Amino acid sequence: MAAKLRELVSKNKTRYIDDNFDLDLTYICNNVIAMGFPAQSLESVYRNDMESVVKFLDKKHPDHYKVYNLCSERNYDTSKFYNRVAHYPFDDHNPPKIELIQPFCDDVEKWLKEGKENVAVIHCKAGKGRTGVMICALLLHQGKCKTAEEAMEKYGEKRTRDGKGVTIPSQRRYVQYYGEIIRNKLTYETVTLLLQRVQLETVPMMSNGSCCPYFVVYKQKVKVYTSEVVKGIKRGERIIEFDIPTTVPICGDVKVEFFHKPSMLDKKSMFHFWFNTFFVIHPITEQGRPGSATCNTEVIPVANGGEELVMGLNKDALDKAYKDKTNKLYSPNLKIRLYFTRGNNGDMDKRSPNLEDSMSPCGSSNDLLETESWESEDEACEDWEDGTVTYV
Repeated sequence: MAAKLRELVSKNKTRYIDDNFDLDLTYICNNVIAMGFPAQSLESVYRNDMESVVKFLDKKHPDHYKVYNLCSERNYDTSKFYNRVAHYPFDDHNPPKIELIQPFCDDVEKWLKEGKENVAVIHCKAGKGRTGVMICALLLHQGKCKTAEEAMEKYGEKRTRDGKGVTIPSQRRYVQYYGEIIRNKLTYETVTLLLQRVQLETVPMMSNGSCCPYFVVYKQKVKVYTSEVVKGIKRGERIIEFDIPTTVPICGDVKVEFFHKPSMLDKKSMFHFWFNTFFVIHPITEQGRPGSATCNTEVIPVANGGEELVMGLNKDALDKAYKDKTNKLYSPNLKIRLYFTRGNNGDMDKRSPNLEDSMSPCGSSNDLLETESWESEDEACEDWEDGTVTYV
């Protein structure tokens, strides 16, 4: 029964079944292992059992393994692994802070170079998405893969039976970001941009063929701006403009989430996406697969001699929306455009009536949890019902 439960929970992932072991664990390289969370008590019935994982590693790689825990939501007694455990936490279904990636890669690389027999054992909860982001970054860091697309393909082929390893658009985007840093020898720095306006192209089919959209901007986990709700949208209307009365200064890792709010008490999260402002001015140059999760940036001259930066994301680049394969809620032509001008770090200290009171300056460690909509979502809950929609 327990074996069946573990197989169901591991879904499409490749398991290690040999030598009397049956674990949600895969060798991506001969010295890099991806696995699910090493659980104890009741959870071990359907996830990797901690004692079995320790037994496996002690048998296969005695005194030569180091475990990397990527979970922000849970931990365990590191003495189980002889205290050879490093913690690089970030949230489920989200990308890591861009500043987290290189220290992780440096740590793993240093450990592997300390001995030819050393292996790195990397896990999150399910051992797929977050684990995949960091392993793909490691493959780029080590030069084993030349492009982000190649790294994600290799990981998908090794870790899963259907090749679907890192699937969430924002997570894929951050692998591409690190690929840009490696390939173009970029030095990451904090970049402040001023968000001027936002455009939504093609109206989601939320209520009677229309929608009452608004969006929220987060700097890390701090809500910094909430737009007005746009109402009275007619069926078939193509473009919705969100004008921002006072520009919103943002920097670093930013999340934008769109909601449908037909009434005061009714609100539904539609889709969201993460991006980093550094890569708006240093856009991704790698040519990914069709429908890849890139952000395309255009530079448009404006009347005063300055320039406007326009970042566009199509449906396949939007978390949650990309899963709507039958176009039931979102047109295949769905697109978000964000319009920026360049700012400076001093802009992050400014306040205006539009901005949330909790807004933190860029670089502040005060990345407090915003509880209104900040909940971990199970991918299984995002599956769409079958259906088709015809768009005008």
